[in-house]
Amino acid sequence: MSMSQREQREQAPLPGAPDVSHLVTEDGAPVDSFLAEKQMRLLTAPLDCWTAPRGRRFIAAANVGLFAVAKNPAIVPDVFVSFDVDPPAASGPEKLSSYFFWELGKPPDIVIEIVSETLGGELSTKLRDYERMRITNYVVFDPLRRLGSEEVVAFSLHSGAYVQRNDTRFVAEGLALVRWDGTFEGMHTNWLRWTDLDGNLLPTPRESEERARREAERADREAQRAAAAEARAESSATRAEALAARLRALGVDPDA
Repeated sequence: MSMSQREQREQAPLPGAPDVSHLVTEDGAPVDSFLAEKQMRLLTAPLDCWTAPRGRRFIAAANVGLFAVAKNPAIVPDVFVSFDVDPPAASGPEKLSSYFFWELGKPPDIVIEIVSETLGGELSTKLRDYERMRITNYVVFDPLRRLGSEEVVAFSLHSGAYVQRNDTRFVAEGLALVRWDGTFEGMHTNWLRWTDLDGNLLPTPRESEERARREAERADREAQRAAAAEARAESSATRAEALAARLRALGVDPDA
């Protein structure tokens, strides 16, 4: 097969791919609040810098529509993560404006909904939607406790139905979710954050930069201390040699 034929084959649409020209993939709807927008970024930005166990490929996105079938409307989770898939092209014939199950070959592995002032059926209609779409893990983060006494409620799919779980460790994905009291982008509150399975927080890009800066400063200080110690040692050796020379000039053996 010639190179041009191979390229044409690779760029051709998948056989049987449905017509999606009628689908509404972007409606311009805003997020609920600055808090929700920051929380979504806190759940996606650290994954951009994260190396998944065994080098697994994944997509992490916020406010991107999911289409299990070529019908409107899309289901739009606040955040989702899908493993063992290649990120879609940003341009060209293979560009995807939404997450089409038939193109990417599977549903996402983890979906997260953030409850804000406007309730969105997180424990009713959305739960049933994600269950029907066979989303393996579904997490509801309710920082204002508008749905009940729990801030975090998690479900996993078993025999086609969601079963509530008592933890937020996703062993197959190498991730866990924890509540974190801290400051992110100038806002201090109780956030939902990713950790690895050992409990280490996945750093944000800014935290990674700050950590790299501190490590560089520490390495520089250690290099300066080593240089100063070497200079002191050289100075001491020079003084010792000068003293020995003076003693020899006086007829005294400094080694005696």
